[in-house]
Amino acid sequence: MNVEVWLSPAAVSPAERDHAHVAVVIDVLRATTVATTALSAGAKSIQTCRTVEEALQIKQAAQGQPPLLCGERECRPIDGFDFGNSPSEYSPAGVGDRDLVMTTTNGTRAIDEASDCDVMMLACFANVSAVAQRIIADMPDDGLLRLVCAGTNGAVTAEDVLMAGALLAVCHKKLSDTTRFYDGPLNLINDSGGIALAAWQHCISHDKVVDAESLAVRLSLTQGGKNLIAAGYEGDLVDCGSIDVFDTVPTRRDGNRFVAG
Repeated sequence: MNVEVWLSPAAVSPAERDHAHVAVVIDVLRATTVATTALSAGAKSIQTCRTVEEALQIKQAAQGQPPLLCGERECRPIDGFDFGNSPSEYSPAGVGDRDLVMTTTNGTRAIDEASDCDVMMLACFANVSAVAQRIIADMPDDGLLRLVCAGTNGAVTAEDVLMAGALLAVCHKKLSDTTRFYDGPLNLINDSGGIALAAWQHCISHDKVVDAESLAVRLSLTQGGKNLIAAGYEGDLVDCGSIDVFDTVPTRRDGNRFVAG
């Protein structure tokens, strides 16, 4: 399996923008965690878009029951929207059997940037093993898997790089008996994959990350984590650091509409 990692869409050269069979978008803090949580809570679908204006237009054009608007700008809820970007907001009572429209500062932009693929999924720590299993099921041996870290305002951010590394590690463990990654079935075709894997391995061995609480502490040290703390959303870090609590894999069906896969 050939694997390419984008540490940030803004840091990618034209040579790294070939069509991918599977693209996995990662925005741990917090868009892909929220999308996974919302669909796990029973939301019917999530349509993503770049701008607030586009989200309002989608709602206005909807037939029947209008979609719920959700998202953030600079970590904070958007005026007039139904929900912000905290995973804890998305309960079955609030979003069950409803369509959502989401726009965020970084995550939904990364989804657009990664659109040239046959299959798109959204990943976070909360569904990392489920995403790995779907990748293994959907990827042809000679296909290209692209992991896309959303980053923050064009910059690389550690929380998404760590998640990309964790996903690589889980895929390797499911596919190979050897503990030596570079002897295994994943072929990293750019250096960004090795950087992500090394970051995750360091997180485990040096930072002693073993559960949601210890991962939340590590996330608090990243740029995205610092931004959340400054905006008053430190409590979201434990939710975003929860590992394998969902089997749901948000999967693109048409346009930028995601359903539970």
